Amino acid sequence: MLRIATTAPPALDKKHLDLRKATQQFEGYFVHELLKEMRKTVPKDKLLGDDGHGQEIFQDMMDQSLSESMSSRGDLGMARMMYDQLAPGLGAAADKKG
Repeated sequence: MLRIATTAPPALDKKHLDLRKATQQFEGYFVHELLKEMRKTVPKDKLLGDDGHGQEIFQDMMDQSLSESMSSRGDLGMARMMYDQLAPGLGAAADKKG
């Protein structure tokens, strides 16, 4: 049976929000570098025009967009794991009321 949480998570203060954003950005950077290195392993096909500088720029921009999208959705879960490890060092999240 699916359980649904009945209590809302506590509101995060600025320190925790900044940490969450930083870990998400790090995950995006990591995924972008991973995609860039993986592309280096694929041979260029001169017949189809894969060897142009414009193609490299387009692929880099596409990889950047893909990595940002993946990190914002939490596809790898790396940002969440880093946040869970680092957040206790900031103290308890302060509830913001009013």
